[in-house]
Amino acid sequence: MIFFNRSSAEFGMISKNDISDDVFLFPSERNRLKKIKHPARRAEFIGVRQLRNKMIPDHEIVYLASGKPTLNKGVLHISISHSEQTICLGLSKSNIGLDIEVPQDRILRIKSKFCSKEEATLFNEKSVYEMTLLWTLKEAAYKKTNQPGLNFLEEIKIIERLKNTYSCRATAKKKVLEFNLAHEEIDDQILTYTT
Repeated sequence: MIFFNRSSAEFGMISKNDISDDVFLFPSERNRLKKIKHPARRAEFIGVRQLRNKMIPDHEIVYLASGKPTLNKGVLHISISHSEQTICLGLSKSNIGLDIEVPQDRILRIKSKFCSKEEATLFNEKSVYEMTLLWTLKEAAYKKTNQPGLNFLEEIKIIERLKNTYSCRATAKKKVLEFNLAHEEIDDQILTYTT
């Protein structure tokens, strides 16, 4: 596990190879885990709780009707993401969104679903890394807005890029939200988060 702070948020990461079944779970979490049959999903559920137990013990993770994870008590906001090899948990006093991905060639096949003409001037459409970066930025923005069904191409736009920071505009239910995001590389993965 690794832990670090960025722009008033705290992050924890755990390799999926380090997940242990010997983890504290609240009774409702044990019940939820019993319903998860897929081994990879079970491991992800447990890994998130391992991080939680180190970062904010005594805080149960529950889910809103939208599916967004939240804490049952306290004033902290959370966001969760997982790649093929890592699970990440972010904590902040303000609403947060994060995503982590390993760049893979398949992203180029779906770029037309999330990369607008304007964004193609900011990101190289032929680059696996750049398209993965854009995808993770939009995924983090989606999690921050907590509006299920937002269209990544039309309703979430990266409007400015400065080194590793980005300005985003999301249109949710006729309301326009603008916020900033950042990215960094960790173990050949792209981590993006709202700032």
